[in-house]
Order: sequence, then structure tokens, then C-alpha cells
Amino acid sequence: MSKQPDSNSSNSEKMEMSEDEVVTYLEQHPDLLLKHEYLLEKMQVPHATGSGMVSLIERQVELLREKNSQQEERLLALINNARANEALSDKLHRFSLQLSATRGTEELLQSAIENLQQQFEIDAVSVHIKPAYQTDDLKASSLSEKTYLAVMDTLGGDSCSCHNGLDDELLNSLFADKAHSIKSCALVALDAPHRIGLIALGSSKQDRFSPQMGTLILSRLGEQFTAALQRHHDF
Repeated sequence: MSKQPDSNSSNSEKMEMSEDEVVTYLEQHPDLLLKHEYLLEKMQVPHATGSGMVSLIERQVELLREKNSQQEERLLALINNARANEALSDKLHRFSLQLSATRGTEELLQSAIENLQQQFEIDAVSVHIKPAYQTDDLKASSLSEKTYLAVMDTLGGDSCSCHNGLDDELLNSLFADKAHSIKSCALVALDAPHRIGLIALGSSKQDRFSPQMGTLILSRLGEQFTAALQRHHDF
């Protein structure tokens, strides 16, 4: 006589669920623990620090605190960035006003260099006009045509670019006696499509100007200086 299967054993096997099935069920029934709140206290999970066990409720509270902390950090970063951008915009506005108050190219060049160094805390500033455009009343560069073209090649097709690895020869051409202390720099084209010249900004800090940084403020600076320069000189 053959042995009949145990009905209790069969039912038990049918009731067994895999871990994935349990997870899927909980996802499909998120109110399950609300219906059986006693489970929240009975379920134990490892503490994040590895020191013992905590209830599921305690772990949820801990996770919420961590998320709130992360959100506060992100919000603080956004606020700091907004303040920094506002400060830069204010400096750019004052720079534009000071340029508009100048009379003649010599005063313009002197004002631009001084204000960039003081307001934007830049260690070295130099203005270079394309040799073909220089006249008796506009001598802003000692670069040869060959060196000027080499600098423009470094700038590429952009209106401005940032570097922390220019070779010594170019640094010497751009910043003369201050070149030895320059660790990073920005090159800003004047009248970008026509390349009538450029402003070179140098810093003793390696990370002040990096290829990864945004260049919107630098572009605006170049546009404002170009507009002021073109009021005093015909190109």
C-alpha cells in the first residue's frame, strides 16, 4: 500500500515564500506593517554602527535623520553658491561702471587692471592687443605676432578658457616678472569673433582657474571690457 503524502507537509511547502517574493509582496502592500504594528517592534535590524540591534522603527528614524542631514547639506551648498554668484555679479557690475567712467584708452587699461586685481583678488592681470591693431595711443602688449598667435591657439575657439598647466614660455610672455608665481590662469578673448586682443588673469593658487570651472562670468567680463575699449578706439 503506497504512502499518502502528508497534507500538512504539502501545505507548509506551498506556504513557503522566497526572499524576493516577500520583498515583492511588501512593495505591493506598503500598508501591511500599519495593519500589524506589533511587527515594527519585533523586527530587528543591525545598527548602522555595528553595535547591536535596533527595532525597525528606530532604524527608520535614524534613516530619516540621515536624509534630513543630507538635504540640509545640499541646501546649504545651494545657498553658498547663490551668495557667491551674487557677490560675483555685484563685482562685475561695479567693474562695468568703473570702465564706463574712464576717459581714453590709457585710463581704461589702467582702471581695468587695477580693478580686476583689487575687486576679484587676482594676482596678475595683463591686457594684450593684437599687434596689427596697436597704434600710438593703444600699446597694450609687447607680444610678437608669433607669440600672440600661440596664445590664441591655447585659447582655442572659445571666448575664454582656464588653465593650470601652461608652459613657462607662455607664462613669461603673458605675465613677465610675475610669471614665476602663477599656478593657474584664465585667458579672455576681446571681441571674441574677431580676436582683437585678450585679457590674461593669473593666480598663485593652483585651483583658482581650472579647465572644469564655469566661464560665464569671464565671458561677461570680456564683453564689458571690449565694449569700453571700442568706445575709445576704432578697430
